[in-house]
Amino acid sequence: MCQIVHKEVVETSDKGEPAIVDFELEWDPCPGEQLQIVRGDADFAKCMAKYEQGDFVPVKVEHQWDTRGFFDWDVYQVGDCTRAMDDAEGSFEKSQECSDEMAYGQSIGFNCSRRPQKKLLKVCPWTARN
Repeated sequence: MCQIVHKEVVETSDKGEPAIVDFELEWDPCPGEQLQIVRGDADFAKCMAKYEQGDFVPVKVEHQWDTRGFFDWDVYQVGDCTRAMDDAEGSFEKSQECSDEMAYGQSIGFNCSRRPQKKLLKVCPWTARN
């Protein structure tokens, strides 16, 4: 069970209807503040219009084996609204650690990891992934 703590229309269609929406969910039974942001398309937005900030809704999660040797997961249903799971990078998790990428003493960009490091796990052990 999750509580909807925020909802936001990210993009609208030419007709002014929501085309992409974000919903910030807080996992109610978990200790602390564990937030998940899910993004959905126009069909998901239309279905989710009946829910308001503060509503408690059941969610369904699919666990998938990642070829890098751990399970990953994604929300595929919020309330009675199904959501297409997108395979793209950009899971909207709230934490990431970034570091500079260097070549020949020059910064050539950066690399970010959304997998929690030991320092974060000491403070927020629920962020661990298997």
